[in-house]
Amino acid sequence: MKKYKLFITDYDGTLGCRSVIEPDTLAAVNEFIAQGGKFVVCTGRMFDSIKNILTGYGLKCLVVSYQGAVIDDLSSGRRIFSGGMDYKLAAEVTAMLKKEDADVAVDIGETRVYERRSEFIDTYEKLAGVHGRQVADMVKEITEKKQPVAKITILANPQKVKELTAKYSALLKDKLLVNNGDKALVEFVSPECDKGAAVRRVAEYYGISLDDVITAGDSTNDVKLVGGEWFGVATGDAAEELKKVADEITVPYKDKPVKYLLEKYCLD
Repeated sequence: MKKYKLFITDYDGTLGCRSVIEPDTLAAVNEFIAQGGKFVVCTGRMFDSIKNILTGYGLKCLVVSYQGAVIDDLSSGRRIFSGGMDYKLAAEVTAMLKKEDADVAVDIGETRVYERRSEFIDTYEKLAGVHGRQVADMVKEITEKKQPVAKITILANPQKVKELTAKYSALLKDKLLVNNGDKALVEFVSPECDKGAAVRRVAEYYGISLDDVITAGDSTNDVKLVGGEWFGVATGDAAEELKKVADEITVPYKDKPVKYLLEKYCLD
């Protein structure tokens, strides 16, 4: 059976849950790295959030955050790539989203801004282990900063999220990717800096052929991560949209899919 050299995985619902990575999954990851494999985490989380989790477990691997807008090497502390959507487009989209009955947050560089505190904002920050900054006007903040926007996020109840995802997927299909990292999140990212683009950038960085890459994920924001020209795997409890583009559907999260896939496809 083919042994893959580069393993790229989503975090939430695939590698870990909140801030917890199971000990035997961590052991499999460390064994893969010890055998010379390249292990990468690719997440929609803010960089500080995922960095704190991974370094807490002693993992100094490559990490992709904001769904692909930022790539960092935790072992060297070096930023490999930084991108995002054009600030003018971000300002235009944010102005539209402010009219919805939902909470909106914008990641300008590595600073998350929002206009109002809410239960959704509080819960997100608690789970992610990060804190944003409340501002009077997000659109003004974007236009004055003139920096690429890594991600725009809507936080709402699951039914509202479903409605807004459908609405803006159709409205912005030629401009931005609209997907979900969680049932309470709608996420807007640049198609030039999505998880699929991140896979290509990481493979090029390591000098590894895409034929030697395996990826894993569980949510609709993993469609580009799993559905590329490499070997992509969806967890057994993944979103149906993701399962449709996967080369394989593996065990659900409770059965430790990263450990399972490493043992099946990567470890000697």
